[in-house]
Amino acid sequence: MIAYLEQGTSASSVVLCHGFGASMRDLVPIANEIRAGEEIRWVFPQAPVALPGYPAGRAWFPRTAFELEAFASGSSFHDLAGTDPSGLRESAAEVLEMIDHLDIDPSRCIIGGFSQGAMVAVETALTAGVRFAGIVVLSGSLIAAARWSDLAGRVRDVPVFQSHGVADPLLPYSQAQRLRDLLTGGGARVTFVSFDGGHAVTPAVVDALQQFIRERTSASVPPSTDTVP
Repeated sequence: MIAYLEQGTSASSVVLCHGFGASMRDLVPIANEIRAGEEIRWVFPQAPVALPGYPAGRAWFPRTAFELEAFASGSSFHDLAGTDPSGLRESAAEVLEMIDHLDIDPSRCIIGGFSQGAMVAVETALTAGVRFAGIVVLSGSLIAAARWSDLAGRVRDVPVFQSHGVADPLLPYSQAQRLRDLLTGGGARVTFVSFDGGHAVTPAVVDALQQFIRERTSASVPPSTDTVP
């Protein structure tokens, strides 16, 4: 099973997946900045792939040396929609295994991430077979567009918080808009926050995310076994 960091013991939880080249500690400061009204159980999974040349850096995908070299160069970041690396699905399965191991109820869990971790979070929500309390997409991008289009209805009525910088040099704003439109087309309730900046999480984004998490954790329902089609 993948490694993780955890803080808090509440029944309401937030799982945040870090980005390419980072580690499970990368998003902990966000948790420390957010005050969501009640104690939140925060979980930060560690991506399984070690990256040569990145001290303590990890990746969720891809998982072959050739693909990793291309991703590390950034040459394939600008249009991921036509790619569907097997590591994306493997990562989602590993996150779901961790969630089950920790006895986290998805109906009281917000699944999210930053950059590549945001894509893993969307994949997790689309393939879990159960509804999460919410999805957080921080500077993510559309990937596996054909398959995700077929699965988008599985997040119908699920609240989504999505943020993206209009000047993002790594994952273009236009690709974030395409992801927003795909999720909205599937019936998800997307809150889209744009900002004048690059590949980052700004203070304004943290403020808006705090409100989203506060609303979703206070509205969380009792444990449920409901599944999605």
